[in-house]
This record gives sequence, C-alpha cells and structure tokens, in this order.
Amino acid sequence: MNRLHRFALRTLLAAAGVAGLAGAASAHDGHREDRYRGPSHRHEVRADTRVDLRQDRQMDRIRDGAQSGRLTPHETRRLMRQQSEIRRFEAQARADGHVSWRERERLESLQDRARQDIDRQLRDHQTW
Repeated sequence: MNRLHRFALRTLLAAAGVAGLAGAASAHDGHREDRYRGPSHRHEVRADTRVDLRQDRQMDRIRDGAQSGRLTPHETRRLMRQQSEIRRFEAQARADGHVSWRERERLESLQDRARQDIDRQLRDHQTW
C-alpha cells in the first residue's frame, strides 16, 4: 500500500471516529425532555441540527479532497483539527443544556471560517 493510500485510510478512519463520537454525543441530548419545553427549545434543536448537518457536509468535503489528492496530508490534518475544535466548542455550548444565541453565533462564525479554509485549500492546486 503506497503512502497516499495509507494516509487516506488513516484520515478516513479518524474522520469516522470523530463523526461517530459526535453522533453519539448528539444522540443523547435529552430528547425525552424536549416535549416538555416551550417553542424556543424546539428552535434550538433545529439550529443545533443545522450545525450538525453543516459539520457533516464540511467533513465530507475534506474527505473527498483527501481522497482525490486535492488536499495534501498537512492541509487535511489542519482542516480536521479545525473541525475537532468546532465539535469541542459545540459540546461546551451544549453542556448546560442550552445553546445561547451568542454561542450559536460563535458556532456559525467558526463554521464560516472553516468553510472558507476548506474552499481555499481545495482551490490552491497543491496536490499530493
């Protein structure tokens, strides 16, 4: 197995692990209690779901870029680390059971920056 294939395999396994941990963490968000809270909580659940979907799309783009060779190993590691930091901030925001509007704004800002970084790295014509 050549170096690129080993790297792609390790990257995919790491991404799957991060996505699996994030999925397991978000699977138990107290959904049983959701029906007892008011409409504002339902809005938060939708916003958090939007954040998760966006994270998943960004991870897919990173994986595709690594597999196609459009991202170098260094770029892939940096973008994956950035995604991990976003997940960590998201977990901290959810820790008290309420994602405030400021936390949501910060999450969206972090994701905006990540999207720009992914776009820039995919277009920079560096190949592996």
